[in-house]
Amino acid sequence: MNGQTVVPPELNKRMIRIFKEFHEHPELCHQESWTTKRIKAELTRIGIPLLDFPIKSGVVAELGTDGPIIALRADIDALPLQEESGLPYQSKIAGVAHACGHDFHIMALLGAAKLLKTQESQLKGRIRFIFEPGEERHVGAVEMIAAGVLKDVKAISGIHNMPTLPVGTVGIKTGKLMASNDNFDVTITGIGSHAAMPQTGRDPIVATASIIMLLQTIVSRNISPSDRLVLTVGQIRGGHTNNVIPETAGFKGTIRAFSATDRKLAKKRFYEIVNQTAAAYDQSAAISWDQGPAPVDNNEDVTDIIQHAAETFMDVVPAIPSNADDDFATYEEYVPGCYAFMGSQGQSNLHHPDMIANPDGLQYAAKYHEQAALALLNALNHHESFERD
Repeated sequence: MNGQTVVPPELNKRMIRIFKEFHEHPELCHQESWTTKRIKAELTRIGIPLLDFPIKSGVVAELGTDGPIIALRADIDALPLQEESGLPYQSKIAGVAHACGHDFHIMALLGAAKLLKTQESQLKGRIRFIFEPGEERHVGAVEMIAAGVLKDVKAISGIHNMPTLPVGTVGIKTGKLMASNDNFDVTITGIGSHAAMPQTGRDPIVATASIIMLLQTIVSRNISPSDRLVLTVGQIRGGHTNNVIPETAGFKGTIRAFSATDRKLAKKRFYEIVNQTAAAYDQSAAISWDQGPAPVDNNEDVTDIIQHAAETFMDVVPAIPSNADDDFATYEEYVPGCYAFMGSQGQSNLHHPDMIANPDGLQYAAKYHEQAALALLNALNHHESFERD
């Protein structure tokens, strides 16, 4: 359906123009001050009241009349990455870029707010707009929920742009869509020595190398071949020069899983392998474990309602589950929700220096939010609540 106009042309032009402003001004987790002010200014211009929650950055606003409350969520932070897209509106902040398309998410939700504002008198309930900071470090949802943004919310909907899908297409599925995320940082401490006299020390580089190789057996020998779990070591550190065995070495990485059982088992085996292998080399291990969000798990009722609404104006395809994570999952642990992949086809995938979220997809994303909100409110006015999966 790409090529058609699904929002008023003047709104589409404004969305694209302001989207480029957000792209030029990316901000990292807990630093989203410019972004927060710009979102507030646009919501105020539209005439949507801001809600007062105890949050340092990010925005919550609400529109509508008495009745059930549903929420629409967008994340707003950027990545510590140097942009190499060559865009005329490339990031103006050195070493920071919207390489995950959160600028696209912000503008799509602002566009939806404008669409819904024109229908406010006909709404049978309220729509809460959540602009969440700190998603990339998976702290934003936890902070927003602790501040109370889900109070009285009956359902939540959100999107993530997907450069591998064409503009005008959305990927939707019930159940598990994205993986859980656990990150680790391990330091192995041995005894340093001259490289030509290794017997006088305890080489942490050799121990670290052995541990990294053994960790791969968690997937190959502990997880069922029918399940999905990824363990990746993304950084190795150790040593200062060629002829000195260092005192310490270490590595960082991540584990992604779709099953709570597999996630628990992987952590147990990780600790066993790291600690016992280090001991076998007569060394010690220190493990720092960062537990991220659970898998994104879409509610069947909410997803079916939104999918039917989306099919009226854009192409809907089955979403392919992703081993990436998103803390939208944290909201879904409290209220039924649906997260979808919105087509933003570009030249590179997410988190790449030249990743581009195609602004032609904004009108579809804004319309999707609008239709999802209207469909959920309509359903809630006919049913008391959605069934939890």
